[in-house]
Amino acid sequence: MADVNKDIYPHLVIKNNEHPNKLLAFPIVGIIIRTILLIPVYIVGWFLSIAYMILWIITPFVILFTGKYWDTAYNFNVGLMKLYTKVVLYMYGLTDKYPGFTMDTNGIFELQYEKPQKPNRWLSLPVFGLIIRLILLIPYVIYESVLRYGTYIAVMASWFGVTFTGKYPESLYEFNRDSTRVALARMGYITYMSDTYPSFWISMKHQTVKIVLIVIGALLMLSSFAGEPNPEAYDTDGAMYDSTQDATDIYSDF
Repeated sequence: MADVNKDIYPHLVIKNNEHPNKLLAFPIVGIIIRTILLIPVYIVGWFLSIAYMILWIITPFVILFTGKYWDTAYNFNVGLMKLYTKVVLYMYGLTDKYPGFTMDTNGIFELQYEKPQKPNRWLSLPVFGLIIRLILLIPYVIYESVLRYGTYIAVMASWFGVTFTGKYPESLYEFNRDSTRVALARMGYITYMSDTYPSFWISMKHQTVKIVLIVIGALLMLSSFAGEPNPEAYDTDGAMYDSTQDATDIYSDF
């Protein structure tokens, strides 16, 4: 875990899956089983996303008039991120523990997101602040999309690693872990939980493998813009992938 950067947000610590379930990692079959099992969680997530959107709309006004980030939105958003992370890790095969419906870590990982003490009112202005954040996030969302496509390949490669060796390859574990952190950082920035631009950092231990995944991810993203079919009908989070997905929706990845 020494390669985790403690100076970036959010602080995310995930252990590798030391004893992965071979059935749940079996090519194609495993991802189908996981997706079916997660259907009830997706339904709950849909209802939670409605509450999320309401809080997301109200938050800029709370900051504007009080100068503070309110506890209700902070606690809900962090809880939602924890549920999202559990689902993602389950789909990636980094855990075989069913995520359930609670908005906690379930002992699977550590996630810390500091509550903003003095949010920037300009970056939190209703509509205007959001527009600024969305414009600033354009390169970050592109980068996140490249990593997302890279996780397609990483997850598929992990199936064969688990099937034939009984272990989740460390390089793929690190890549999928860091891709998850990048997504969480974007979510926090767009929900006014930080005024600091999210970090592009990922661990470059096992550099060759990760460079290959990033290059393939970039090529797949470019091919999607060119109108070519995606390599997977579904993304690794179990949802239909849309390259124009709304960056403001934390549940766009469910």
